[in-house]
Amino acid sequence: MALKGPCPAVLLPLTLLVACLALASGDPWNLLNDIFKREHVNNPKNEAVSNKAYCKMMMLDRGVFWKYTNTFIHEPISTINAVCKADGVPVGGLRRQSKKTFKITTCTFNYLTLSFTGLSGTNKIVLSCLNGLPVNFVRYI
Repeated sequence: MALKGPCPAVLLPLTLLVACLALASGDPWNLLNDIFKREHVNNPKNEAVSNKAYCKMMMLDRGVFWKYTNTFIHEPISTINAVCKADGVPVGGLRRQSKKTFKITTCTFNYLTLSFTGLSGTNKIVLSCLNGLPVNFVRYI
């Protein structure tokens, strides 16, 4: 006789096994850092014909189309993470300012044209950090 649906007796141990393997990998899991990477990290920068096209593609692809403005950082994640450690200067609370500049693109939604505009540049950045990892992009300087 064949099974007729999911079997909780099999799914629970399988789920626990996956969770244990993830924890045993040695990398701390940080949901806020995962959200930060999805919303703000794009390295290498995706190809597009213009910043306007890049912003439209990225904002929709990353699911941040509901935000008025969003900044994408085009540097390796290890370089970004370093801002929360030795390569950043505390600027109050959990915030740290980068010592070096980063390649970024800031996308802004224009309510009049219902489209995105983009501005690329090289700036220092300020991040909120938690347990040595970035969890929020605050601003660029």
